[in-house]
Amino acid sequence: MLIACFRPDRVRALWPGLAAALLLAVALTGACGIAGAPAASSPGAPVAGAPARAADLADPRPPDAAGATRDAPLTYTASILPAEQVTVVAEVAGQVIEVAVQVGDRVDAGDILLRLDSTTLEAQRAQALAALQAAQAEVELLRVVAGDADIEAARAAVAAADAAYKRALAGPAASAIAAAEARLRQAEAAFKVAQTAYNQVAWNPAIAALPESRQLEQARLDLDAAQAAYDQLVKISTPDAITIAYAELASARAHLRRLEEGAEPARIQAAEAQVRQAETALYLAQLQLGKAMLRAPIPGIVAQVNIAAGAMAAPHAPVALLISPEVKIVIPLDETELALVHAGQAAEIEVSAYPGEIFPGVVTTVAPNADPATHTIPVTIQPAGDAAHLIPGMLATVRLVTE
Repeated sequence: MLIACFRPDRVRALWPGLAAALLLAVALTGACGIAGAPAASSPGAPVAGAPARAADLADPRPPDAAGATRDAPLTYTASILPAEQVTVVAEVAGQVIEVAVQVGDRVDAGDILLRLDSTTLEAQRAQALAALQAAQAEVELLRVVAGDADIEAARAAVAAADAAYKRALAGPAASAIAAAEARLRQAEAAFKVAQTAYNQVAWNPAIAALPESRQLEQARLDLDAAQAAYDQLVKISTPDAITIAYAELASARAHLRRLEEGAEPARIQAAEAQVRQAETALYLAQLQLGKAMLRAPIPGIVAQVNIAAGAMAAPHAPVALLISPEVKIVIPLDETELALVHAGQAAEIEVSAYPGEIFPGVVTTVAPNADPATHTIPVTIQPAGDAAHLIPGMLATVRLVTE
């Protein structure tokens, strides 16, 4: 054990040498502090002879708001979009009778895309045209100055209507009714005699050629005529007959007054208003008929066709999608980098389909407002040269070179 090996006499012998060595070390430390060390030092001050840190070798130029130097490019990744795209919808319902385009076709504004069945729309246009012609004829009729012959004919019509109305009011004479009733009874008796004669030879296969058949037919016609004459005579003074006779008389008098005095200005104005209304109806019918033929609203490329011949098109249903040949890229610019970007700034575009090839571009617009949710500003870049290889939907890398 260590305790067993401890010798006090040997420690006492070494003590003077240890004390002298300790005093020498303290003296040397004090001398170095006075001669070489600074009086005060900050915690972050560099030590002489120490290696330089990475921060001490950074670019001395002032950094931008994002912390990048002003000649470092801004790099974003975004999808390529068509510069313009339009969804073509049907405005009227109808069966598709022809689809004139297919995906990939280039079209000009006004080119036919598809046709709908227009049979019903054509009938509606014809109806509107007929209504317009009738309204125009009514105006012309009101403006015509009547001649003497027309006025005399109208006066004769008034006289006839007046006589008929008076007969309806007075009713038929008793002698006339008695005579009509006698003729009806005589026709009934003649029919019975002819029927009896016919029944006696009805067994004959040639009955149609016998005189009894013709006599029965004539007796039936005479009976019907006598019955009609009697009914007309009896019903001539009924309330309905009187009302009808008075209406005919009033119409004849009004017609005569129009011919003698001419049409009233208010009536002519009303007829002219009917013409304008008919013209509007014809215009609307023609407009609907034109919608049966769907045309391209912009020049571009057919990207989608959503309907086939024979299908039913519904109003406001998309039938095709047109995109422009030009493309664009919209990047979400961080608000801290807004000072580094402006319209007209050069850009470089790369896509993975063509590695190593750089497509020049230019900043066309910088949105005037930021998205409050993401705090980014939409910036639009368009290719500045040939962009035939850039197709909508591709993923592109965009570099904006700052100056």
